Amino acid sequence: MVAAFIFCLIFVAYVYAIYPLALFFLAKRKTIAVPTVQYIGDISIVMVVCNEEASVARKIKNLQDLHINGGVKKIIVVDDASDDATVEILSDFSDITIIRSKQRSGKASGLNLAMEEVDTELVMLVDCRQTVELDALIHLASWFVENPKMGAVSGELMFKTEGSNDFSSGIDGYWRYEKFIRKAEACIASVPGVSGALYMLRSSLYEALPSNTLLDDVQVPMVASKKGYRVGFDERAIAWDIPSVCANKEKSRKIRTLSGNYQLLFRFPEWVIPTGHPIWWQFFSHKIARLLAPLFALVSFLLASIMCIQGSVWASMYMLAFTLAVLIAPLSIRFTVVNKIPLTKLLASFITLNWFCILALVNYFSVSSSGAWKR
Repeated sequence: MVAAFIFCLIFVAYVYAIYPLALFFLAKRKTIAVPTVQYIGDISIVMVVCNEEASVARKIKNLQDLHINGGVKKIIVVDDASDDATVEILSDFSDITIIRSKQRSGKASGLNLAMEEVDTELVMLVDCRQTVELDALIHLASWFVENPKMGAVSGELMFKTEGSNDFSSGIDGYWRYEKFIRKAEACIASVPGVSGALYMLRSSLYEALPSNTLLDDVQVPMVASKKGYRVGFDERAIAWDIPSVCANKEKSRKIRTLSGNYQLLFRFPEWVIPTGHPIWWQFFSHKIARLLAPLFALVSFLLASIMCIQGSVWASMYMLAFTLAVLIAPLSIRFTVVNKIPLTKLLASFITLNWFCILALVNYFSVSSSGAWKR
């Protein structure tokens, strides 16, 4: 029992501390030169929208303003059967290609429709909500000029500070932790996923997605990497977003994302074994092991409970510490003073996101997986 307890602790420590630390030392020995030669040629930009009347005009203008060298931006927008004014707004723009889906079928199906129209070597995929910095397209495209084995490059998602609160700043802190991991993974090999808000792909590597795909921004680059291409990360290419200001909004988004990781695990189980994928270690450690970490933590608590009944003092101390840590999340909602301490604020976000992992497991097996839009 003690051995099982220790194993659970080691697994959780591996996911959140040992793996990032290993990445730190591995990446420290390698440097990747930022490309200086700029890509010259046409580039497609693909976006799938559904009921985005409030932001689609701003986004199209943003995409039209992006800088490009010696080529044309071919903007392709797929409307997934919106029932608001999205299509009417898009119709006001004469220099974009609009594809209307006859019935609502989700982002993955929309991407499939858009990619059939792409006739350029490179395609940049974006979401509607974020604002892309004007040099982002140039930065992302530069990675493909002198590297024929570059398959995809992720931009960086940054969060604005205006309108933020203690919860959103905690989420932002967690995202900075994510950024460190992605940057290190890109340095030693490839990133097992990109930011769906902003990434560039060698269009020939795209494979049609099943309509119920939840995480196209993981499956697409993982398929490219499987073919022997590299997936990179460029912190110069930035898409600005507003972080969730309450747990409920973050809950819906995060559960969908984590459910997508479960979907990928069951769709491609071979990706988590050494011979199944070139970056199986990163995929397992970054995407899959995180799903399992809260379950291992709960098992450790149950084992500690049994050992506590058997008279173990240190098991009792562990249970107390575990309980106090878990209580920080609900206490941070009830008492704002908890969020005034940086460490407890970050821990509250950490506990909340791990709770979402458990809810995602229940969601995946209790609700049929669908690529339909969740509002």
